[in-house]
Amino acid sequence: MLASEKLKLKRTLLIPISYIYPVAVILLSLLIVGLQKDNLAANHNNMWESMVVVVHYLYMFTIPLAITVVTSNLINLEHQTNSWKLLYSLPVNRSSYYFSKLFYILFLCSTSAVIVFIGLIVIGKVLNFGGGIPFLLLLKESFFPLIGALPIITFQLWLSLKFSNQVFPIGIGVFSAVCVFFLQINKTTSLIFWAYPAMMSPVKQIIENGSLTQIVVNNDLSLYMLLSFSFGLVFMLIGLVHCTKKQVN
Repeated sequence: MLASEKLKLKRTLLIPISYIYPVAVILLSLLIVGLQKDNLAANHNNMWESMVVVVHYLYMFTIPLAITVVTSNLINLEHQTNSWKLLYSLPVNRSSYYFSKLFYILFLCSTSAVIVFIGLIVIGKVLNFGGGIPFLLLLKESFFPLIGALPIITFQLWLSLKFSNQVFPIGIGVFSAVCVFFLQINKTTSLIFWAYPAMMSPVKQIIENGSLTQIVVNNDLSLYMLLSFSFGLVFMLIGLVHCTKKQVN
C-alpha cells in the first residue's frame, strides 16, 4: 500500500506543495523580521526568540491550510477515479489503506517542518543574530505546531474519506485556519483542537496593557501536547472505523 501511494504521489503536486508553503513562510518571515529588526532589538529580547514569535504567527495559519490541501487531494485521487471497489477487492486489510494515507500525510508535514527548521537558521544567519544557534528552540518551533495539528490531520482525513465532494472538507479546513487566530486568544476556546497549532510555540510574548512585552517560555506545552494526542487518536479511530466499514458500489 505504501508503494502504491508513493506512485500516486508522483502524479500529483502534493510534494511541491509541501516544499512551497514552508519556503513561503520563511521568506515572508525574513522580510518581516528584517524590517522590524531594530524595533525587536530595542525591546531587549533575544533575536532568535523574537524571530520564533514572528514565524509562529505565520506558521500556525498555514499549517491547517496545507493539511487541508494535502489531505483532500490525496483522498480525492480515489474519489475521482472511483477506485474504491478495486482497492477494497485487493487481498489487503482495509486498515492498511487508511494508515498508508495517514503515513504520507505525516511524511509530507514532517518534510515541511524540516524545511522550516533550515529556514529559521538561514534567517538568523542572513540577519546576523548574535549568539550561538539555539537548535533545540528552532526544532521545537518547527515540529511542535505539527504535533498540535495531529487532531486536524486525522479530522480532515476522516472528512475527506466520508465526502466524495471535497468542497465541504476544504471549506472546513479553511474555516479552521481562520478560526485559529480567534481561538488561541481565550484560554477556554484554546482547548478546541483547531487552536492547538497556535498554542504549541516553545516561547510566547506577554501582552501587558495592550502592548507586547518580554518573551517567556511557554509552560502550557505539556497540556496541549496531551490534548493533541488524545483528540488525534479519537479522530484517527473514527476515520479508521469509517474506512474499514465503508460501503462501495
